[in-house]
Amino acid sequence: MEEIEIETFEGVYEPAEDSWMMCNYLPNELGSVLEIGCGSGIISIHLARKGNQVTSVDINPKAVEAAKCNAKKNQVEIEILQSDMFSAIPNRKFDTIVCNPPYLPPSDDYNDPELKLAVEGGRNGYEFTAKLLSEAKNFLNNQGSIFMIQSSKMNKFDTLWKKKIIKEERFFFERLYLVHFY
Repeated sequence: MEEIEIETFEGVYEPAEDSWMMCNYLPNELGSVLEIGCGSGIISIHLARKGNQVTSVDINPKAVEAAKCNAKKNQVEIEILQSDMFSAIPNRKFDTIVCNPPYLPPSDDYNDPELKLAVEGGRNGYEFTAKLLSEAKNFLNNQGSIFMIQSSKMNKFDTLWKKKIIKEERFFFERLYLVHFY
């Protein structure tokens, strides 16, 4: 993978194992891509460098500024918007949605409300993911699909989507999965 220069910003999720996993194992050609929860912008930058047309959204205004700064620093064109999931892009459709969602259940590990927003996915860890999957079909072209990170720390949940695990990585504290929903 080409070197991506990322400036970190206070209040914005720094790229970690899950971010790098997506960059290293996402397919290169995904067409028109929507990244939900872009954070620093690293995944969107990676996908834009591969020739995809990328729109990135984040609920955190600091993340929107970070992603814009990092896209400029890496000389890629990305549409970057502040949005609570799909709220800023009504009536638009994409070939692919990518998301490194907040997936942990609440804990006392994070005293920063912006970091909590980036890592805690709801009471059971999966509520954000379940909501995204329930609304995503309205924003995907025919044959569109989703690539997301899931964690062994998430409680199990049901979805009507078919899914395939693309990559699994084990850490002493959890297992991470790059999952393709189609």
